[in-house]
Amino acid sequence: MRRLLLSMVAVLVAFVATSQVKVSGTIRDERGNAVAGVAVTDGFKVVQTNAKGRFSFKTSPDATYVYYSIPAEYKVNVKDGHPDFYQRIESGKKRYDFTLTRLANGKEKAFRLIAVADPQAQCMFHVKRFSRETIVDIREYVEKQTLPCYGITLGDIGYTEGRHNSVPFLDDMREAMSYNTSGLLFFQTFGNHDHIKPPVAADERSSTFNLAYQRAFEDVFGPIDYSWNRGDVHIVSMRDVQYDSAEKASKYKAAFTREQYEWLKADLALVPRDKMVILCLHIGMYDRTTPYLAEVRKLLAEFKKAHIFVGHTHYMNHNYNKEGIYEHVHAAASGAYWWSSTNGDGVPNGYTIYDVEGTELKNWWYKSTGYDISYQIRMYRGDAEFGGEFEKFRFPYSHNTILANVFMADADWKVEMYEDGVLTGRMVRIPVTKDSVPELNSSRDWWAVGYHIGVVGRSYGHIKNARSKMKGGGRKGYLTPCNHLYRLELKNPNAREIKVVATDTNGNVYEQTRFTESGDYSENALMNELIAIPRAKLDKTY
Repeated sequence: MRRLLLSMVAVLVAFVATSQVKVSGTIRDERGNAVAGVAVTDGFKVVQTNAKGRFSFKTSPDATYVYYSIPAEYKVNVKDGHPDFYQRIESGKKRYDFTLTRLANGKEKAFRLIAVADPQAQCMFHVKRFSRETIVDIREYVEKQTLPCYGITLGDIGYTEGRHNSVPFLDDMREAMSYNTSGLLFFQTFGNHDHIKPPVAADERSSTFNLAYQRAFEDVFGPIDYSWNRGDVHIVSMRDVQYDSAEKASKYKAAFTREQYEWLKADLALVPRDKMVILCLHIGMYDRTTPYLAEVRKLLAEFKKAHIFVGHTHYMNHNYNKEGIYEHVHAAASGAYWWSSTNGDGVPNGYTIYDVEGTELKNWWYKSTGYDISYQIRMYRGDAEFGGEFEKFRFPYSHNTILANVFMADADWKVEMYEDGVLTGRMVRIPVTKDSVPELNSSRDWWAVGYHIGVVGRSYGHIKNARSKMKGGGRKGYLTPCNHLYRLELKNPNAREIKVVATDTNGNVYEQTRFTESGDYSENALMNELIAIPRAKLDKTY
């Protein structure tokens, strides 16, 4: 047995040695001048071009691409409407050259970054909604801007899960996000639903089943772990999804491999510490201690400014982790899995816009799809009732309690209430609760819960064991935490006008005077029309 094991090890070592390919190349500008100091990688090893613009290294057996970190002084190359900074590793090919074009006015001092979380296309109906709602909205916004704009997705472009194989729709989503369609150059991030449908297995292309999971996404969108630069900002996109089973992709955790950590460490080693770093992931890091998350947070803490962008949850949440790094958890473009126009926490489907200036995020806003950027608050009476034929839910407060869902609020926001033009007081953010039916001091947005469960009929009934009478999704998936619900009692129950005024971290002021009354689901007007139409017909017609 020992002799057999030694023989197997020898074969494996030989395979790895022969699979490593020495590649080289040159990076030049449009005039043929060498570009020195550019980071070049295969996703495992990072090197820099020398004074003559040359690089060389041995690729990992698991590598798919040779690519570079786009320098801030150069344009983003474009091919077929997408960022073009990589070349596929081909058998027998050892040379990989790249040409860059200088920005006419040097690196951009300011730009806008548009973050899109969880488009999550499971079928053509979803692709069409994303194209006709989210992408149309983004294009209309970008066309009005004078600053350069760039897009970044935060994972779950598709929605492969259980019996659903969404890999065929990745090409459609790529087309939907092309520059010609969206007016924006999108950089992509891998999410936990972006995998090949299991079972998967290690093979000659992938030494682990974890790597095998990502190949379909990689083939459509390019490198998984990569970086690029704009202005004084270094932007990194990485996969932080590690699957624990080759048979069930639902078993996963937020983590990095050691190889990923070493790659990031090498990538960041080339970045001056006075720059800002934005790390784009799918699953939130928070203060989790799963493999290499703490080590990555410490790497980020070395920089003057660092931010973490994530999606995954289908709700909004903004907080600092224990390293003092601000983590932006973005609401989903698909909301509650395209069953409405709303996320489970009541935040409308949409995307987030960041103003970047120097090494600062000077401003950021949530842009609800189909709404003006000023729409940041929904207001309810404390006893408003929502839902439909399947189930109804009533907020567990008095009629004189005013509730405000302030979509993007964090602990630094100031939310105030006025009665007939007079300041009543500062509203209090309700701590997050986990009630499955409305209970006293509840923080859930029962308007959103009422629509998804009560009107659409997702997972209604069976409250105790949180199982659904409908196929697809447990009740828990529609009982989403709301981190930004505020309350305050009226001083004058007879006040004619009640106004909520929210001031964000950056000094922007938003107002709301309209109550969303009991049973009002006008925001979901589109879905009110579509939910009765069979999905197969929607795929063909919508």
